[in-house]
Amino acid sequence: ELVSNAKSALAEIDRMVEQPQAFEAPTSRQLFRIGAPDYLAPIFLSSASVRFRREAPQARLSLHSLGPTFDFEASLAEGDLDVVIGNWPEPPDRMHLSMLLEDEIVCLMATSHPLAHRPMTMEDYLRAAHVVPMPYSISQRGVVDVTLAALRVARDERVSVQSFSAAPYLLPDTDLVFTTTRHFAQFYAAMLPLAIVAAPIQFPPMRFYQLWHERNHHSPGHRWLRRLLADCGRGIAAAPGQC
Repeated sequence: ELVSNAKSALAEIDRMVEQPQAFEAPTSRQLFRIGAPDYLAPIFLSSASVRFRREAPQARLSLHSLGPTFDFEASLAEGDLDVVIGNWPEPPDRMHLSMLLEDEIVCLMATSHPLAHRPMTMEDYLRAAHVVPMPYSISQRGVVDVTLAALRVARDERVSVQSFSAAPYLLPDTDLVFTTTRHFAQFYAAMLPLAIVAAPIQFPPMRFYQLWHERNHHSPGHRWLRRLLADCGRGIAAAPGQC
């Protein structure tokens, strides 16, 4: 029963006695740990990695994949992760947070799909066969599901996948449609014979946030990391693929 509190206390002591008041990115050997689910397109983390290596070549970066049962709040509180990136219809209010990226929701499909060559209607969308990801949160539904439920309509969910990143590879030469964010769709459309089509439903924009615990709020190194991630989010919004 004491392990969790003891771990937090020891980490706080380490923070006070080991972290310098100033942070020099070019010479720092600090370890930074980021947690993110796979529905964040690789383009974001690859952009962040490029910036990280350029600005802090001696520092270390550890990327953790988050699943639906992962307790990211406990990991932040206990110091196992420094920043968690994700999308929540209602972001946790027990942590510090800032928005990294706001992105529109689009439909991704094979270039040979009949709907790839004309504007899609809501009837088209509801009749189409969809590939859908399994829930990434055990407590919250995603923006797409919430919007469809509010409209009292249901799509034809033919294929379910555990990983977002697996879905685009199921689309070529099929009649499947995948509803996702534009920056995610653009990443895979550049590699596979896929088309991006405007969604016929007014989905709210999908917002990606970075969350962190109070323990790291004033740390110079962590403030540098959060600024780097924010810059990458703005870079992708302005020019996808660049940071």
